[in-house]
Formats: sequence, C-alpha cells, structure tokens
Amino acid sequence: MLPGVVALRGALIAAWEADLRAVRQDTFDVGRGRESLVFIQRFYALISDLRGPIQRSWGPGGHVHVVDSPKLGGPGPRVSQSRIRLRNHGELVGVELFSYTDGDSRANHSAGLDREIRVAGAEPLTIVSELYRTTVDFLQVALNLELGLNGTAWLYEHVAANYFVAEGRWPSVGEVYRGATREFAVSDSYESVLALAAPRAETNGHANGSALATNGNGAAEGIEYRLTIDQLQRFDEPQSDLENFVQLVHVAVTADQEDRPVESDAIVSSVGLDAVALQKLGLLVAHTPDVCREGSFSTDYGSWTFLPSYNVHFFRRAHAIDDFLIVQASLVPRAATEGTTTTSPGTAFKVDEGSTLPDGIVTFLMTDVVESTPMWLQSRASMYQAMRRHDQLLTAAIEANGGIVLKERGEGDSFFAVFLRGTDAVVAAVDAQQAIQAERWPDRLSVSVRMAVLTGEADAADRDYRSPAVNRCAKLRRRAVGNQILVSETTYSIVADILRPDIVLASVGKRRLEGHDRPEEIYVVQHPEVSLETDVAEDAVATI
Repeated sequence: MLPGVVALRGALIAAWEADLRAVRQDTFDVGRGRESLVFIQRFYALISDLRGPIQRSWGPGGHVHVVDSPKLGGPGPRVSQSRIRLRNHGELVGVELFSYTDGDSRANHSAGLDREIRVAGAEPLTIVSELYRTTVDFLQVALNLELGLNGTAWLYEHVAANYFVAEGRWPSVGEVYRGATREFAVSDSYESVLALAAPRAETNGHANGSALATNGNGAAEGIEYRLTIDQLQRFDEPQSDLENFVQLVHVAVTADQEDRPVESDAIVSSVGLDAVALQKLGLLVAHTPDVCREGSFSTDYGSWTFLPSYNVHFFRRAHAIDDFLIVQASLVPRAATEGTTTTSPGTAFKVDEGSTLPDGIVTFLMTDVVESTPMWLQSRASMYQAMRRHDQLLTAAIEANGGIVLKERGEGDSFFAVFLRGTDAVVAAVDAQQAIQAERWPDRLSVSVRMAVLTGEADAADRDYRSPAVNRCAKLRRRAVGNQILVSETTYSIVADILRPDIVLASVGKRRLEGHDRPEEIYVVQHPEVSLETDVAEDAVATI
C-alpha cells in the first residue's frame, strides 16, 4: 500500500472513528425528520474534506481530479472519471454512479454501486456505517485501488496497532475489544472479534514453532491480537517502526553475506533506538521467517539475536516497507510438502518427491542489469516498477524454455537459472533479450542486461548449486556488456551443431576469466531480430 494510499486511508479512518466516537457519546445528529438531506450533505462534505488525500493517493506522478461543482459533469462529487450522485427519495437515499468520458457523463450500473439506503428512523450507528460504506465503495471504484476498509476488522486492527506502537507489545483480544467498545460504538460481539484473532494467532504460532500465544488470562481472553507487517503498514502510526524494520532488513542482508548473526546491541548502536522501539523491532522480526531464522529473544523482546533467513537476500533492493511486502508476496509460499521450493521470487517449481535438482552436466544462465545503481538513484519508484517487469520477462523466458529460476546471485539486479539442455539456455537468453528490448520502460529508463551461458559439472545441494562451474559462469558474465550474451566454449561444443538456424554463435577469440590462468574461447550470440553487442574487450596487458 503506497504512502499516498495509506494517507488517504488514514484520513478516512480518522473521520470514521470521530463519527463512531460521537455515536458512542450520543452526540451524533442524524437530523430526525430530514435524514435523507442530512445524509447527502454529510456525504458530499466528506468527499470535499478528503480532497487533498484523494489527490495525493496516486503519488507525485498521479493525476486525480476531485470536483464537487454541478457545472462540471452534473451534481455530486466527481473523483477522476467517476461521479456519484445521491438523490433524496424521502425515507430513502438513492445512490447512482456515473462515468465521465468524452465530455459526457453516463450512468455506470456495472460498477455495482447503485442502490437505495433506508435512513428514516435508522439508528445512528447504521447511518454512520452506510455513510462510510458508500464513501469507501465510491473511492475504490473511482481510484481503482483497495483501501482495506470493508467490514469492521479495520477498527480492531487500528486499536491493536496503536497499542503496539504505545506499549511495545501485542494486546490481548480482550484488551482490543474493551478499548474499542469504551471509545467507539460497535455492533460486534466479543466472540466475533475473538474469531478474527484466533486463526491469526494459530497461524503465527505454528509458523514460529510455538503454541497459541496467550497473555495469561485464560486461553480465550489472553490470545494476542497480533498483526502482520502488511496489516501494520496500512496505518499511519506504526510507520516509524516499519522504517526501523526496513533498516534491520538491510543489516540482515549484510550479515548474511558476512555469515554472522544480527544482534540487538549492534542495532541500538547503529540505528539508535530506545528500549520500546527495540522491543517492537524484536517482535516484528521474530515472526518474519523470511528475515529471521534460529533466533533467541528475551521474554520482553528487549534483547535478541538471530541468524538471517536463507531468503533474506531477496530483500536487498527493498528501500521501503512497500518494497519489502511486494518482494515477500512474490516469494513461493514456504511449504516443504509436495516438494514446493522457496528459492525463487515470482516462480514456483516442483521437485519430485524424493528427488533433487538436476545433477551432473547442466547449463547455467546468469544475467545482470547494467548500470542499475544510477537508475535507482534517478527514480526509485520507476526503477522498482521496471525491475518487477524485468523479473517477469526473464522468468517467463526461462520457464518457457524448460529452465528453473534458482535465485538472484551476485551484485546488481541479477538472475541465476539452470537448464538440463544447453540449447534451451541459449534460446532462453535470446528470448529474454528480445523481450527486454521490446519493452517500453517507465520514466524513460534504458534497461540493458548482460548475460552469460556456461555448461559444466555441478551437484545440487540444499536446492542450490555450488561448484567451480557456477563461479566461472559469474566471471564470464562479468566480461559481458549490456545487450550481450556470452557463451562458454563448453556450451558451444555441445550446442553449435543443433541450435536453431537463426541463432549464431560467433567466436571473439580466447579470453582469460578473472582468477583463472587458462584462457578459453568465448562466443557471442547473434540474431537477426535482436540487437546484440558483439565486441568483447581484450584482456588487460600487464606492464613491467
């Protein structure tokens, strides 16, 4: 959920909770005898008050119109190309949605917003619920986004989030329910709120090897109302804690590369957190298995140490919490059953029960985006969008040709894949380059990728490959430039006589790979429909 959407959601929540508080205090005026008119006025005023957050919901590059003048598209507020009109039908309020296109406003019944709301004699809580339900439905259609405000769960989640921020621990379901009912008018029973929290507590408990979490007042009363990072990210109040979490993820990525644990004392000195902030950070990381494994946490989470997860390397490009969540969502679900692996973002592959990845003579494909760092500095948002598309294109090309995306390997925005057949690896590289060059990249970015294909002997261990062939492929990739595919002499000897006729492997002579004394023949891929670089720099000549 992007920051602009979080802000719009926060503004809606603030207004909604203010009205729920007024209902709880018996100060909400429904306008007896003129409920329809008052309802319409409140709705139009609410959209007008939200003008600023609505316009910022699509970020700096967004273009959202918010108009409430009847001279522009008729009566009723218009947000972007959608206009909503509320009609006074006496005891009922009629709701109609219109789409504004080509200078004309036309009824849009397919959106599913058209309905009638009975307001005469309705209870204040019903009026407030219908008012904000209509507002949320309209904004979600008009802005084409999900606000996550359907039902009533958001209210209890907000109470839990605020408690977490203030106290540095998760509240019990009883504490959440008492806090909500003391301040706001609600219609949910305690049992219904307990039902919301219990499945979440069970899931979190099993995922982290512990029993159902309780706070000591009985199994039901003491169940923690624990929120996921995704749920916390939807609220304004925890944003600083989530920023600390992203910094911790970066520390974990570095620690993983250096093969060392992450310790809370080091985080305090490097990030500068107070005791409560450190507790909250411990709570968050303890239940994030894609970042933390084999952790040791004190009872109050004020002191901890953990080993970085095997998956933590996927998050090295996560610069904000929304980046983290997008990458996390793209990971294959962790499920050891049925052979599902968790090694690749955005792709799942099955390993037959009792078997492993292919051993023996295999072909590796390694890729890397050239000069990606300046592009990240130029526009993080555009570059992240571009890299998501880059990952999709490469994954599609690799899988379409029978390859398996293993994981990112090395620095930069890179890919690592394995193939049983060398010809498939070469064809996948050509298809990937063609797709990348045909793509229209956002914000005038110019994305070019270098690739290397190498065949060698390797054994798969722990669903990964570690062998001299992998290292040689990485070093061959380092000799490539953007829009280029280099092929090793071992691969050439296997595929030269059986490749498709439109793919040519041209020798550029012998080159010495970094760290190796023996030079080897290197080939560049050529294709009539793909613009591929053919020059490879000569070896540096040592001077005495």
